[in-house]
Amino acid sequence: MIRQLVTIPDAVLRLKSKRIGLVDEAIKELAADMIATTLDWDHDSEFGAALAAIQVGNPIKLTVIRNNFDDASDKSFVSFINPKVLQVSRQRVVDIEGCLSVPGYYARIPRPKSIKISAETLDGDPIKLNLEGFAARVFMHEIDHMQGKLFVDYINGPDDVLELDSEGKLQPVTVIPDVIRNFRANHQPNANN
Repeated sequence: MIRQLVTIPDAVLRLKSKRIGLVDEAIKELAADMIATTLDWDHDSEFGAALAAIQVGNPIKLTVIRNNFDDASDKSFVSFINPKVLQVSRQRVVDIEGCLSVPGYYARIPRPKSIKISAETLDGDPIKLNLEGFAARVFMHEIDHMQGKLFVDYINGPDDVLELDSEGKLQPVTVIPDVIRNFRANHQPNANN
């Protein structure tokens, strides 16, 4: 089933996600729905790399991440339950990042070059992975969602921001767009969520 995406300025995106105690059929169904929702969002100039449960309004520690970031025709995903970052490299890489919850905008964001993570599969099996490059970036982006943070929180100024034009090309902006500025001003990440 396709779920409704939560987008800025919705304050739901600031909620902290809770640990999943038991993976039941409802969790498995949610993961399948999240994959279907991401695939439904795909279009000519963009495709979804991942989705956190909070992005469909469910503040639990679940994310689905595409297996192949280089081939949009590969529609397979991996589901991660209760993911956590065990280690991050000191080296940071700045690259362009976008989000299904921030439609039409991208930004140049620094992220760790490599990370070590742990999680569980939908069947309860433990996973430990070393991720580098774009995979590490995607995973950190999803972990941020679970902590009520979005990539827009890392924007320092308009030079960081790019807007998708009507032809699907990224263009620089001269000011931080109101929807991003207002979301950041009105909905700060809250440690008490």
